[in-house]
Amino acid sequence: MKRRHWAHIVVAAVAAAACAAAPASAGGPAADGAAATATEYLEARAAAIPAADPAAALAEWVVPGSTLAHTEAQLARGTALRGHSLGRVAETAACLVTILGSALAEDGLTAVVTGRAVTTVTWRARAGTTDVEASGIDHTLTLAREGDGWVVVADAYTDVQRPGCLEAAGASRSRVRAAARRLERSSAQLRLPRRTIRRVPIPQRRYKAVITYDRPAAQAYADRYALSYNSTYVRFSGADCANFASQCARAGDMPMAGSTLSSGWWYDKRGSSSPGDDTYSLSWINVTKQMGYWNTRRTYWVTSAGKLNRGDFVYYDWSGDGVWDHVAVIAGANRAGQRVIDAHTTDHSRVYWKLGSSSTKYKYAKVRTSWVYV
Repeated sequence: MKRRHWAHIVVAAVAAAACAAAPASAGGPAADGAAATATEYLEARAAAIPAADPAAALAEWVVPGSTLAHTEAQLARGTALRGHSLGRVAETAACLVTILGSALAEDGLTAVVTGRAVTTVTWRARAGTTDVEASGIDHTLTLAREGDGWVVVADAYTDVQRPGCLEAAGASRSRVRAAARRLERSSAQLRLPRRTIRRVPIPQRRYKAVITYDRPAAQAYADRYALSYNSTYVRFSGADCANFASQCARAGDMPMAGSTLSSGWWYDKRGSSSPGDDTYSLSWINVTKQMGYWNTRRTYWVTSAGKLNRGDFVYYDWSGDGVWDHVAVIAGANRAGQRVIDAHTTDHSRVYWKLGSSSTKYKYAKVRTSWVYV
């Protein structure tokens, strides 16, 4: 790729504005070329994590000196440094990219590409053992023409590890806090049902029943759908963490209860596998409502992540402001004995549980062994 000039940053900004204003069209060789560049850029983001020089690993696909180039190199370096603080080194990183769509502006100078990047990092501990972590993130990339090729000028996505990685890389406290605030705004965008939801109450049991929490089943479900989505449930793009946690708990036979939108914890598939007409309680899909209903009824608080087992839950308050924003499912432990989690929003598979930054607060919810009904 030819040498880029600083003036291109201004051209790219103007082109991005034109892309937003002009009607977009999909398809054709130009859009295919933009999609190919987007794929290579996302692959380079992963390769930058174990690289000695993350900026060099990304240089071919971004504008040198741009905010995007600086931030993404900083995030890659922060990811590696966070791993180092846990006594491990990023040995390899690979990315599987699925292009979801591409659109070319009418002037042909800009393109928008959406894609899903599943990044898998292999960590080597000092003892020689290895652990594998994976994350799935949906990206919306803006690309600008550069000669006969393309360059990425913007990358919009939600990553719950962003504040912690920026902090590990030495970013200012204001930047770390701003990243946490963006996560909080993202989680607040969940669209709650507008209509009144009524559900047939669960019949009163006339016998004594003991329901035992099936931790292996909850963990197996979490592992299976950590990087994907069960198509028989409704999906909330950008804020699916509580919904996913509820699905995992239900897979472990946690009993449902309640009959209206604001009561109990329940999900009704309406007798079909299609989620189009499904109904559910607020506690099924909302972090704070879930915490409020589960605590004492289904779970109880413990003092540390080390006391959690598979099928238990960790709650996160990103900025420490008292508002709980995120929940993840304990999937077990890595080879060093550290708890790992599965989660949605940023889709995580067996990632070290301590997400967030130094300002983040945590709560640890242990699921009760069993429930007795009479």
